[in-house]
Amino acid sequence: MESKTASPETVRSPHAAAAVTFDWSRKFEAQPNTPQLARLHGRTRLTMARWRGNQEAAVVVAGLLTANAVVHANPGPLGDRRCIGLRLAVTEADELLIDVSDPLPQFPDFAAAAAGERGRGLWQVARLGCDLTWFLTDDGDGKIVRARMTVSPVPA
Repeated sequence: MESKTASPETVRSPHAAAAVTFDWSRKFEAQPNTPQLARLHGRTRLTMARWRGNQEAAVVVAGLLTANAVVHANPGPLGDRRCIGLRLAVTEADELLIDVSDPLPQFPDFAAAAAGERGRGLWQVARLGCDLTWFLTDDGDGKIVRARMTVSPVPA
């Protein structure tokens, strides 16, 4: 049976197209309250960054992506929790990059997950207007799921 896992070669470059003007990151233990912590920190940092986009949607996206990482990174017993990373970056083009990293270098059926065929988390992120990609970490020992959000034009 053919694997539907996107290879890193088919995934776009992890680097932002425009220079980054705001960059914040933090590691969390993979535990049930990690999504809530991601939303709390995300709201604070986006306010500090003065990002003009839909901050409420961005906070929801950060929570959904970290929730997926907690579930699918398969944390071990209580004494052996894995770390989940959250990065928020705003570019000169006013794009928001929400990166969530976990220690597993695979993402089986990424396209199906984003289409809502394998759970609803990534599908909800896409429905909030995000461009979703994934790529390997620099050391190749994990992956990063990226949601890119733009500032939506205000209707006239």
